[in-house]
Amino acid sequence: MSYSPGLEGVVAGVTAISNVEGDIGRLSYRGYDINELVTLPYLSVMWLVIFGDLPDDEQRADLDAFLKAHGKLNAEERRLLACVSPDVHPMRMLQGMIPLLNLDRSYHFDGLDEEASLGLQIIARFPELIAGFRQGESMTGSNTSESYLGNFLHLFTGQPVTPEREEVMTVVQILQMDHGFNAGTFTGRVIASTLAPVDSVISGAVGALFGILHGGADEAALMDAHRVGAPENAQKFVDDLLAGKGKLMGMGHREYRKVDPRALVLKPLARKFCEGTRFENDYRTLEALELCFNARMKEKGRDIWANVEFYKGAVYETLDIPPNYFTAMFAMARVVGWLAHFIEARADNKLIRPKVDYIGPASRSL
Repeated sequence: MSYSPGLEGVVAGVTAISNVEGDIGRLSYRGYDINELVTLPYLSVMWLVIFGDLPDDEQRADLDAFLKAHGKLNAEERRLLACVSPDVHPMRMLQGMIPLLNLDRSYHFDGLDEEASLGLQIIARFPELIAGFRQGESMTGSNTSESYLGNFLHLFTGQPVTPEREEVMTVVQILQMDHGFNAGTFTGRVIASTLAPVDSVISGAVGALFGILHGGADEAALMDAHRVGAPENAQKFVDDLLAGKGKLMGMGHREYRKVDPRALVLKPLARKFCEGTRFENDYRTLEALELCFNARMKEKGRDIWANVEFYKGAVYETLDIPPNYFTAMFAMARVVGWLAHFIEARADNKLIRPKVDYIGPASRSL
């Protein structure tokens, strides 16, 4: 088989978790279209991705109880978190802290083995890890009457959470739960194939997601909008960028030949919640950048639109989430998919060890 840069077009495995149909612009989890799933409770979609079917009320309640029971950082974990400099990027914090969590090996969630149950505990800890890093000792305690995402927003912002804000957060996070063999997920599956523990799998996947060509594109896209400053400056920015052979982060996607279906959900959401707020200029600038970039690409015979990353930052801004935490939000959603892939890969494990073409010097002597 010939070499394919970036493994583009190479089938590297099979999955029953998500289906990315790039030619028609459709994404589904376990057979359900993403446009339907964003109307469901977050824990219903979490259960679906991990276990394969939608839960009944009792199963969703069991998952909720587990996440609440294992979601609090203990005193030792809080001390470790306090030792991390606030200048460290939240993604670096996550990658370093996840393997140091004091997980309970004595408890197995029904239907999961020991390692997968530990992975579910890591998912439970994500809200306090991220919120605790931002708020430090001033973080309020978890509220067991709130939902997983509602509790996170309360911890992270220190403010009461309205149903509207929780609904927005739910939609954004469901859109990011899984997406085929993306770089972070494939990294996780490579690590899982070595029989490394689940915390190493998730930590490694976090590291891959941090890159601006992957999960970090959301932060980079908003930073571009801030640099542009206003919609009327978009055309010059795009022209200068293309003249220098630069990239507009969050535009286009390797898998989709049509518009990213997640962006079709997210863009109207960004418009709705940014209009009339101090973030409206950011949204309008992003929109102008997308239109200018698309027009220039069409001149080259290519039709490229925004992907899920492009408008996500504008939505997060309305939830009082600062740009350096955008990718950590992505990780908090995608960790659900990573655990599902860990479970799927371990069911029929095979060490991932591809061949490589050697292009160095021919055999030679000293």
